[in-house]
Amino acid sequence: MLRYVLLALMLFACSSPQPPGQKIQLLLDWKTQMEHAGFLVAQEKGLYTARGLAVEILAGKGAPTTARLVGNGTYVHGVSSGSATVMARTKGIPVVSVAMINQHSPVVVYSLKERDLTKPRDLVGKRIGVNIGGTKHREFQAFLRRVGITEQSIQLMGMTESNPGPLLAGQVDAMLGYTEDQPVTVELRGMAVNRISLASHGIDLYSTNIIANETYIKKHPEVVRAFVQASLEGWAHAIDNPAEAVRIYTRAFPESDVTFNHANFTQLIPILHSKDVEISGLGSQTTSRWLHTQDILFDLNLIEKKVPIADLYTNQFLDTAGSLD
Repeated sequence: MLRYVLLALMLFACSSPQPPGQKIQLLLDWKTQMEHAGFLVAQEKGLYTARGLAVEILAGKGAPTTARLVGNGTYVHGVSSGSATVMARTKGIPVVSVAMINQHSPVVVYSLKERDLTKPRDLVGKRIGVNIGGTKHREFQAFLRRVGITEQSIQLMGMTESNPGPLLAGQVDAMLGYTEDQPVTVELRGMAVNRISLASHGIDLYSTNIIANETYIKKHPEVVRAFVQASLEGWAHAIDNPAEAVRIYTRAFPESDVTFNHANFTQLIPILHSKDVEISGLGSQTTSRWLHTQDILFDLNLIEKKVPIADLYTNQFLDTAGSLD
């Protein structure tokens, strides 16, 4: 009789619903925006669930803060930036980049087309709106050195870079911003914009990346692999289907401006492409690009020392990732 009871219990256990998926909280670098659309697509399309994951996407308070919280184990996965990842490692914070999303720096010097500022030399003598001491300002300083322009030959105007109001009011000739953000706001007001890309002039730091806690990677590589693969599939789908990506994001954030969302994502897509992606697939990251990122940060005195590049990243979870055509 006992044998039949045990058999019945075994059959019941096998027929019972599977336990919920491995819970993962993804801490973003900032509030959820179209720049994070690939993660929302992965969630909406069930790509995480298909790999046994239950993912919660959380708004962050800046890439450095996210790196610190992932490093101390509060969260196991986060969205950071190349700069924040390097700076965290130099401080002994154990985070590792497991996939690179934004292959290029999005920082641009943007201006109204009527100003005819199309190349670096055009900036000499002009008023440039910057957040003095901010990351974009630091990158701009590296850009000036690279193109042979002294900082004294331009007029730096200290201000917040989040709003293009000073440019529109004629208080400055150009401003620093992200190519998919502030310049788009101006263009949607019906005004043509010129962009001078820092990345196109040799200051091409790695930008948005997926980071993971180093200890967690060692203990749970299969979970990290599942998360990275599902996330990259989501990004690949978003890139191939931008209108759907915008619909998914706008459905999640109906208060957002759908027209801006479309224009924002259109400007973002080129940043997701690179020669490395063409060769190795979405998420690709290389030693040479990480060296470039770290060298620039060191030259700008944003880090006091350099760390072994092997400590910064791993491509071990990219081998079956989706690629871009």
